[in-house]
Amino acid sequence: MEAAIFIPDGDRFIPTDLARSPWGPHVLHGGPPAGLLARAIEQTNPDPALHVARMTVDLFRPVPKAPLHVTTQFVREGRRIAVIEASLLADDIEVSRATALLLRESEVDLPEAHLPAPPSLPGPEGIPTTGLSTMLTEGSPVAATMPGISGFHTTIEVRRIAGGLATAGHGTAWIRIPVPFVAGEETTPLVRMAATADFGNALGHIRAGDGIGFINADITLYLHRMPLGEWICLDSQSAGEPHGVGLVESMVHDERGPVGRVVQALLANRRFAPTNLENAES
Repeated sequence: MEAAIFIPDGDRFIPTDLARSPWGPHVLHGGPPAGLLARAIEQTNPDPALHVARMTVDLFRPVPKAPLHVTTQFVREGRRIAVIEASLLADDIEVSRATALLLRESEVDLPEAHLPAPPSLPGPEGIPTTGLSTMLTEGSPVAATMPGISGFHTTIEVRRIAGGLATAGHGTAWIRIPVPFVAGEETTPLVRMAATADFGNALGHIRAGDGIGFINADITLYLHRMPLGEWICLDSQSAGEPHGVGLVESMVHDERGPVGRVVQALLANRRFAPTNLENAES
């Protein structure tokens, strides 16, 4: 097995096979690009007291399994509020973009009633570790492709609490990335969170007939604190409309309790074959 999701090469990042998507061997899963953008935003932020409270990743088009480059800029650089924008490029073509809202932390006395709820879900200990593909519905378009192509979806470790891909619309699972995100680096909580967030659509997937799948065109995560530990739990619920647009929302937990939520906009996709998705543009 390769040692990491990405291998650094100067100012570029080389995706390994562990970054691939189930929809084709030459495109990446949405998680690795999101994590790479989060890494760039984090390294651009010079002030550790500025907390990344919101990060939105726009998935413009499939990200190729090719050398990638990230650029960043401050959109706003204030004392208490800052906004950083990051662009992910392949061959000088922007394939994804992220915008992060950073808020300055300060000490505040809060009544207990306003504090986040204590843990309400069982922790990952004692739950069998599986792969994401074990949660698929037999005969679904996803099941037909995922087992045949390894990638980020087969690299992660999954400990399911409830639902999943065999239960339409809702799923809850602990997820861990068992390898370094970038070779030679320790994976930070923000990078781990951003890379894991894309699995909300998989856990809360919408089951539609006639080979139609719902793809997510973005990933927006809100964090009131950074997750602790390697395991992140997504409690995902989706809803869709007959006009082919939907939404999946995931409550995010670590072993101490809630840390935030992830929201993804969904789009019905009739071109569900891997060869079509590799060439599709949003």
